Amino acid sequence: MRRRNIFDKIAAVVRGTEKRFTKKLDIFTALYRLLIVSALFFCTGKMVFGEAKNVDEKLPQAVLSSSVEMHSNLKFMNIGLKDSIVYALKNNFDIEISRLDTKARGHDIAIEKSVFDPTLEITGGINNKKTPINSALVSGETTTTETTPFVSEGKTGNAVLRSLIPTGATLSLEYNLFREFVDPQAFTLLTPTYANYIEAKITQPLLKGAGWFYNRSPIYIARNNKKISFAQFKSTAIEVSNAVQEAYWNFVKAIEDLKVAKKSLERAEDLLRKNKIEVESGTLAPIEIIEAESGVASRVEAIISAENAIRDKEDELKRILNLADSEIISDVEIVPVDKPTFEPKEVPLKETIKIAMEKRPELKELQIEVENAGMEVRRKKNELFPKLDLTGGVRYSGLGGTIDGAHDSTFSGDFQGEFITLTFEVPIGNRAARNDYKKAKLGKEQSALNVKKKELDIVVEVRGSVREVMTNIERVMATRKARELAQKRLEVEEKKYSVGRSTSLEILRAQEDLATAEGNETKALTDYEISRGSLEAAKGTILDAYNIQVEEDIT
Repeated sequence: MRRRNIFDKIAAVVRGTEKRFTKKLDIFTALYRLLIVSALFFCTGKMVFGEAKNVDEKLPQAVLSSSVEMHSNLKFMNIGLKDSIVYALKNNFDIEISRLDTKARGHDIAIEKSVFDPTLEITGGINNKKTPINSALVSGETTTTETTPFVSEGKTGNAVLRSLIPTGATLSLEYNLFREFVDPQAFTLLTPTYANYIEAKITQPLLKGAGWFYNRSPIYIARNNKKISFAQFKSTAIEVSNAVQEAYWNFVKAIEDLKVAKKSLERAEDLLRKNKIEVESGTLAPIEIIEAESGVASRVEAIISAENAIRDKEDELKRILNLADSEIISDVEIVPVDKPTFEPKEVPLKETIKIAMEKRPELKELQIEVENAGMEVRRKKNELFPKLDLTGGVRYSGLGGTIDGAHDSTFSGDFQGEFITLTFEVPIGNRAARNDYKKAKLGKEQSALNVKKKELDIVVEVRGSVREVMTNIERVMATRKARELAQKRLEVEEKKYSVGRSTSLEILRAQEDLATAEGNETKALTDYEISRGSLEAAKGTILDAYNIQVEEDIT
């Protein structure tokens, strides 16, 4: 409704102007009408084409409520894997850098749209001069031989409203006012004299630089560049998520290794206690105590190493989560609440590759680059043409002894002029344009090859990830069986030891074998979880797997 009212006002102004003209409408009057309408559009500050909206930019962001449990005195923080990923996406430096790049690309779109913004140019000048008169006709003196000055005072004001439209045409509306005072008046009818004119002009390229696509393609490319930036943001989010899940499970593994080491120490201390009792009762040689004490000492050393490994893995997780940059929470102890689970599932290779081809943002990024390269080829092909511009317009002039008189003379329509100009320009050889075109075509071919290369890389990566998952499934089953057998062997050795058919050394070996088997099972389980996450990253679905969404806003 508001736009319709604007159109009604514009039509009324144009009709009111035309009523002041007595001449029959011709092509120039129609052109004048078009330019007046365009000029009034410019004055409203809005344009139908190339409008740059003032949009509150939405950054891509993780949309998920976090349930991180942090103790009130900031001594420890309970956190699951999903919440760790969300925390990293909100605080990781790489994510923030990628977010800002996406926002900057959004401004590039507005910059490209701004070429269609109208410009107003206003100039003013004063030109006063005195020159000696050497003519009786000018001075009006026929008897004197003295040189008298000729005084000329000129003041000029000029305003031009100009805008480019998507067809490549440049519209302009110009107003000029000139005031001149001369003394002596001589042959001048009016002094001071006010002369002004209003000129409406359009210059339309017919070959080079013509067409809607050529002039708006930079906007299309800028939009695609923002899509590329968003794809890069998503790639960064996937990489960070994969790094978080790997660091999280490595941290969990370090904690489980410490539990295994402590359990092994408990077994060794229990053996030492039993040996001391039997040595005191005279049923066991004192050498057995030394062997048991040696076993305890080695288990203590394993615990020290496991505790150090926990701190290292915790710091790595804190680094990815960006917890280490604040003195308040840098010493917070992270307590992972998720434990590795084993639910083996068959992974169909062909379907997994198909999903990766659809979801991987790196591939989408390269495909958009191919599209951009295609548009660049079309632009460079247009620039091969010679320049052929058609310029046409109308001018209404006026003259008077006052400003109002000059205006009335201008708008009376009695002093109307029309002009049409055809400009042809061709560079001899045109080497720059021809080589730019060839270069653009090579760039398009290169972009297409990058897509094929990335597709191959994705296939190889997915195949490797699938094999890794299947291998870890077999590893978990094998290490689980090995742990069960090591447990049985220890039980057998303990029974043999109780009847004197085994030694402390064999017991310690059996305990060490069981601890090794338990550690191998824990490692196989965590490696299985890591390989599952890496497979989701290879498919490009790791964010979907944890129900994490990112928002895309392309304007």
